[in-house]
Amino acid sequence: MARKMRQYAKDVPFSLTSMMDMMTIILVFMIKNIDAEGQLVTQAENLILPVSTSKVQPKEVSLTVVVDANYVLVDNAKIITTEEVLAQQELLLTKVDSVLQERRKAEQEHALAAGLPADEAGNIVVQIDKNIPYDAMYKVMATCGFAGYTNIAFAVMMKNGGEE
Repeated sequence: MARKMRQYAKDVPFSLTSMMDMMTIILVFMIKNIDAEGQLVTQAENLILPVSTSKVQPKEVSLTVVVDANYVLVDNAKIITTEEVLAQQELLLTKVDSVLQERRKAEQEHALAAGLPADEAGNIVVQIDKNIPYDAMYKVMATCGFAGYTNIAFAVMMKNGGEE
């Protein structure tokens, strides 16, 4: 009895096994290099942030205060000029404080509606140009504290992209 032999295709354009191996390597490479956390805070356009080696990320960003060479901004709304801040002798910036007080009340109401303690609500991120004098930074930080924001974080650029 004669056995029938299978006939295989004579011209195979490519090997499917090699193609699968290549795609798996590319997929693993892409997954390894993707930054899962992403950028939590968008940097203001005309701002040069200080460099830091800290790797701690803020958990949640609810309010952003930006101090650049021209203005103090609260959530991208111009509140007061930086010149006025530097010229002022008082520690409390009243224009900034009134805006922060309104935002703080809204955040407390939102936290109470969600069943969370109102005192823990309200994280704030401060972006300050590294060329701004210490006096302006101190006044902005004190105003945030007077408004009830005790969890204040600074936005900085990671040194060497976060690598050591």
